[in-house]
Amino acid sequence: MAYQTLYLKYRSQKFGELVGQDAIAQTLKNAVEQGRVAHAYLFSGVRGTGKTSTARILAKAINCLDRKGAEPCGVCANCVEIGTGAAVDLIEIDAASNRGIDEIRDLRERVKYLPAVLKVKVYIIDEAHMLTTEAFNALLKTLEEPPAHVVFVLATTEPHKIPLTVASRCQRFDFRRIETGAIAARLAMIVEREAVKVDPQSLALLARLARGSMRDGITLLDQLISQAGEELTVQRTHELLGLADPDALVRLLGYVVEGDGARTLGELQTFYDAGGDVRQLVRGLLGAIREAALRSVGYQDAEGLGGAASAGLEKLGRAAGRNTLLALWKGLMEMEPELRKGADARLLLEVTLLSNMSQPVPVTVAPAAASVEAVGVERVIEAPMAPEPAVLGPDARWEALKNRLPKPIASLLMDARLATVRDALVRVEFRYPAHAELMQKPNNRDALLAAAREVFGAEARLELVTAEKPPGSSTIAAPPRAAASIADDPLVKEAMNRFDATNVRVTPRGRG
Repeated sequence: MAYQTLYLKYRSQKFGELVGQDAIAQTLKNAVEQGRVAHAYLFSGVRGTGKTSTARILAKAINCLDRKGAEPCGVCANCVEIGTGAAVDLIEIDAASNRGIDEIRDLRERVKYLPAVLKVKVYIIDEAHMLTTEAFNALLKTLEEPPAHVVFVLATTEPHKIPLTVASRCQRFDFRRIETGAIAARLAMIVEREAVKVDPQSLALLARLARGSMRDGITLLDQLISQAGEELTVQRTHELLGLADPDALVRLLGYVVEGDGARTLGELQTFYDAGGDVRQLVRGLLGAIREAALRSVGYQDAEGLGGAASAGLEKLGRAAGRNTLLALWKGLMEMEPELRKGADARLLLEVTLLSNMSQPVPVTVAPAAASVEAVGVERVIEAPMAPEPAVLGPDARWEALKNRLPKPIASLLMDARLATVRDALVRVEFRYPAHAELMQKPNNRDALLAAAREVFGAEARLELVTAEKPPGSSTIAAPPRAAASIADDPLVKEAMNRFDATNVRVTPRGRG
């Protein structure tokens, strides 16, 4: 007998077997019991949440020859035919490959005929949002005046693409992402019935990787069992999926936050040598950054790494600060479009991590005992120690100052320089008056002063001047120079080039 995949073998066959969709199951059961089944339904939700399984169960329930309440018996001729996919009156259409008006016109012609075997003919249109506008218009007429012997179920992952004229003629049910715990419990039931050994940590990991999709979780389990044999450990799971283990994620993130480029690249090399997948590493880093940020504000997520890894991420998050973590998270997210274009994933990740390193943040690292959830040696990140201002040279302190500012404010220092630092007075010299004027705005100046006090000490004061003024000039208060200096501003030039603008001088009437 041909091997049957676990997803097909353990697909829900009754309303009571649906996982994570209790409200939908109960509503449909009530409709079946009361004889109030609608002529058209719209099932929406992410993949693997039970849309087509529910449609088949509904088809069984309304055609079962020996129904028990609302649940199909599962053993009568109609239930068996629907369950095996042999029922001629259950028509499943993949709208992704049958999306044209000709296919829908053919459907409209066949809808008129009575069922050959079943009591009610059921049409399941999967990925319904892929139908063309003309096909939707053709389908609309049938939905407006449906034959009594037909039920339509439109399933889609993108309900916003379904025309309102069509959606309004359907009863809509939104399928939620399935909770991680529910997926893990279902996987545990499957491995028990299959008599294979899979440790709970592996099941929890697969449930997290499924991201709310039961089908994805079961498919991953099936794949791993076939590769690992009858026993699957969490270490083996990481190896087979090309994942970085929790310890490696914490170490790597710690090196990035510390600004240690050499160790960062060394950790990446170790990961590559072990056959790790870069895209999986990026996903792991994004999850670790998220957990570090959440734990830094005292929030514990049920889907965290757990054990010593989570403890390390909490200390790392508090040491790095939310701004640093969010900047790194943004940099990794911006990799995705480039990866889709076929960019070198390894090179792109290395550049992203190195470019997001700020000035090194001293972090105390100590070994921690491995827990059940995290295997190996754990790097625990302690609270940061503020660097002594005198340790850094002028150039390094100037760069440290700019790195502590939001990018829009830091851009104003693009052509500025650190003139002098004497008696806690930090003198910043701007090349362009327009930049100095913008920096004088209260929000910008406050941010600059806060950064200066972090770098140069709590008593630091600011003096902002332009290069054209003599050394004894006071803080800028004069308006910028004539329009010619504004036009020379590199920011203005960039904007003019981007929008193909032209500098035009306007002369009021009466002034030659």
